[in-house]
Amino acid sequence: MFIRILFSILALTLSLVSPTFSLAAHKDQCGGHVAAHDMSHGGAHQTHAGAAAGKVYAATGKVVLADKATGALTLYHEPVPALNWPAMTMPFGVEDASLLDGLKKDDPVRFDFRIEGQKPVVVDIEKRNP
Repeated sequence: MFIRILFSILALTLSLVSPTFSLAAHKDQCGGHVAAHDMSHGGAHQTHAGAAAGKVYAATGKVVLADKATGALTLYHEPVPALNWPAMTMPFGVEDASLLDGLKKDDPVRFDFRIEGQKPVVVDIEKRNP
């Protein structure tokens, strides 16, 4: 478990430095094919490109980083079965910076997002009761 957390932190840090790191690292783990976010390797791989254009997905999790000035949003999210994503911490784009109003580290949230190109973009987010 500690190794998984450590790898997630390392991957997040490096993805902020190099946007191609996370897919390149996962390509190595998957034996040469790219399957974004499917660490289980037990079933069909779902890539961002394979996600339905414009489809909105719902998830729950908590805020790791929310910076309205830069538009940066990093969330820990529970598994997203529709995309075959395990629980993880990852950066998200935001459709509108005002979505970040009032969010702070460790706030539990429910959010909706869609895939734009290769990036998940939050279109709605709300705090949940702890």
